[in-house]
Amino acid sequence: MGNILVVEDHLHVRNLIRGELESERHRVDEAPDLKTASWKLDQGQYDVIIIDLKLPDGSSLALFDSHREKLTFKSLIITANATIPSAVAAIKKGAFNYLEKPVDPGVLLAQVNKIIEINRVTKRSSKVLEAASANFTFETIICQSQAMKELISRARVLAKTDHIILIQGETGCGKELLAHSLHNDSLRREQIFLPVNCASIPAELFESEIFGFEKGAFTGAVESYTGRFIQADKGTLFLDEIGEMPLPFQAKLLRVLDEPVIYRLKSQKPLRVDVRLIVATNRDLQKEVKTGRFRSDLFFRLQESTLRIPPLRERIDDIIPLANHFIDIYNHIYNRSVSRLAAEVETFFMNYPWTGNVRELKNTIKSIIPFKTDTMIRMDDLSYSAVSSSETVKQKVLTLAENEKSHIRRILGLSEFNIKRAADLLGITRARLYRKMEEYGLHE
Repeated sequence: MGNILVVEDHLHVRNLIRGELESERHRVDEAPDLKTASWKLDQGQYDVIIIDLKLPDGSSLALFDSHREKLTFKSLIITANATIPSAVAAIKKGAFNYLEKPVDPGVLLAQVNKIIEINRVTKRSSKVLEAASANFTFETIICQSQAMKELISRARVLAKTDHIILIQGETGCGKELLAHSLHNDSLRREQIFLPVNCASIPAELFESEIFGFEKGAFTGAVESYTGRFIQADKGTLFLDEIGEMPLPFQAKLLRVLDEPVIYRLKSQKPLRVDVRLIVATNRDLQKEVKTGRFRSDLFFRLQESTLRIPPLRERIDDIIPLANHFIDIYNHIYNRSVSRLAAEVETFFMNYPWTGNVRELKNTIKSIIPFKTDTMIRMDDLSYSAVSSSETVKQKVLTLAENEKSHIRRILGLSEFNIKRAADLLGITRARLYRKMEEYGLHE
């Protein structure tokens, strides 16, 4: 039984769909146009949204721009012409599927029930993954590349200290996982690990959120609030996306790092805190300092111990082990039995840029597994994922030059662009390596 919104301008079609759904004990809400649909999506939560592509006040594609999170993988498009580009565009924006009018009641019910089941499993998987995150350790980090092995070796040493740690890395590379592993291998492992996303806090509320406030400190402050530092006392406070921290607060954070005392907003009473601080950013803080968006003194203080997670494209040896790891996870969640990637998929994965890093790889596997009925992921299965829109998907066979470029890029990544080391690993002279780098446009 699900809660379903039907967005359709024709009353007789709505009545037909409502009758079919209610016969299966689904709860049905209706909207005849975009405006009403938008309002209802703002007001409530729906398990499935059935949407006519063309409505009196515009295309329903507009809803995907304004309510993407509520529609992705929950929406079913109905259209008079299933071949039109707009139907395909809806799928790319996150619709689960589209059906051609007149809608077959049996097919409609089957699709609705499939969406409800998949999203029920997805919710369950989120809880499973959330529970698993509490057990993050260095042993649970999947890695075969030398770069990651060296990173983890350094992280194991830093975990036993109380140093401030700055984790740098692109979006989706696993900064929070590393931070959680640092905490779980530290002397504070029995205490709280408290993650805070700096980008999610409005600038004007930053101080009150991090340091707390007294009752009556501002309009609406009907009771006092402890703040994140006090909540994380004796444990680890993880400030993610610290590059988004407002400049005025940066000076106050620096003061706390030098003298671990905070003041709640509108309070003169000092509160001593004992917090291990780990911060992370996908920005180049050195450049942020030069542009005046980040304080140089705070930057130098945070640099006490730095860990840089290399992007996935620089640790190609990790791609297939990670993919297999995610296959195992989502096999369990969706009750599937996928055992491997086809050789051409492995080749594609090894050469795909993965701009979203490990998160993009995980989401790619996650989007494929629910649809699998056999044991192998093939190139055609990528149509269920975001990578299917890439021109690279069409490239199933790489040329000799493309393979050489990929291999050299991989070795440069493993050696962190140490030319001598990379040349030794490749078995060529440094001069030849420089020529190849110039030829293929491979620069740090």
